Amino acid sequence: MVASTSVETSQFDVTTLMAGGDQQVSQFDNLTIFNFPSEFVEASQYDVVLAEASPSAPMSVSQMDVILILRGRRDNPRVRTWTFTLDGHDFYVLRLGNDETLVYDTLSEQWYNWGTGNEKWWRAESGVNWIGGNAFANQYGSNIAVGDDTNGALYFLDPNSDVDDSPSDGPLSPQVFKRQISGQVIMKGYASVPCYGVELLGSIGELSDSDNVTVTLESSDDRGLTYNNHGSIDIVNAEYDLRYNWRSLGSMTVPGRVFRITDYGALRRIDSLTWQDQR
Repeated sequence: MVASTSVETSQFDVTTLMAGGDQQVSQFDNLTIFNFPSEFVEASQYDVVLAEASPSAPMSVSQMDVILILRGRRDNPRVRTWTFTLDGHDFYVLRLGNDETLVYDTLSEQWYNWGTGNEKWWRAESGVNWIGGNAFANQYGSNIAVGDDTNGALYFLDPNSDVDDSPSDGPLSPQVFKRQISGQVIMKGYASVPCYGVELLGSIGELSDSDNVTVTLESSDDRGLTYNNHGSIDIVNAEYDLRYNWRSLGSMTVPGRVFRITDYGALRRIDSLTWQDQR
């Protein structure tokens, strides 16, 4: 244990360093840094095997090799797979490192991208239908226990929740998450076809969060490379008989048009988005 305010050395090898002050070293090999509240660290050829709970100011180093820093998300290129069953649907989860998470629904035979925040990867790194968790299903939404990829915490998946629990490395309050679904109208031949509008049907009026009521429609005529925004509408709570339409959407040609609906909790369910080819 080193408790001095300054350590300056060459080719310094420390197995454990705790509660140090300024550190300036050359060819420094430090196997563990634990509770390291120094104001500044400057080193050359610095090798850190494990750094944990380090509230110090930014570290300025040359040729630094950090194998693992706890209390933060680490780069993990490994592919992980796991399965779970929810509401009669069997899901196959494919975690592609830190790039994205793909989820396959065997009942609908569709692939989905599940992510956390604005990322394309889902922070649930692994999970299982826990038989012993059946007693908690009524309180937490399901018996599906999943593990966080950052802090190792365990969560239950709640399909009825409109918000996501706060991660340890993010905002302290629960966060809304983006729901996005797309579908394509396929066109053949060389003639253009008018699109007088589209009509959205689903869980209209079933709001649980009065702050997130907006639904946005976008469309793409180049296979999803670029999208045109057709504006947003607001879902009105308890207005179950309303129908929501976007009008005058131009014409469609080959290969067709991709429609994309985005909301942050205004819709619990989408039944259909109907293309209107007649006035």
